[in-house]
Amino acid sequence: MNDKNDVIKPAQKSRLKLEAVEERIAKGEAPVLIEIICERVHCVMYDYAINTVDMVAEEFGDQIEIQTVVRRDGIKNVTRFMKLCKKAGRMLSVPTILINGDVLFTTIPLPDELTDAIKQYLEKNTSGAHRK
Repeated sequence: MNDKNDVIKPAQKSRLKLEAVEERIAKGEAPVLIEIICERVHCVMYDYAINTVDMVAEEFGDQIEIQTVVRRDGIKNVTRFMKLCKKAGRMLSVPTILINGDVLFTTIPLPDELTDAIKQYLEKNTSGAHRK
C-alpha cells in the first residue's frame, strides 16, 4: 500500500462492512459432513479453516454439510467434541477438520487437499459407506 489512495483513512474505516463468519449447524441431510473443531467462532484459526472449507464447498453443493464444533461452548458442542476425541483416541487440537467423523486435517489444508479428501468420501458413500 505505497499509493496514498490505498490507505484507509479513519473516516472510511467506519463505513467498511466486514461479514462475520458464523457458526455452522448441519441438518444431517448430506452424504458428507465436514466438522471444524474450534475454541470459539471468530478465532483466527477457525476463520482460516472455515474460509478454506467454504471455498471448496461451492464445488460440491448439497453433497456436503458443514458443522462447527466449539469445544467449550454448550453441552451439545462439548459432548460432540468429547465423542470425536474418544473416537480419535486423543484430544483434538484447533483447528481439526473431520470428514464423516474421521480426523483428516489437524492444520488448515490447501484447497486441493480438502477437495481430494471430499471426493474420496463421496466415492465411499456411493459404495455403501455412511456418515458417522
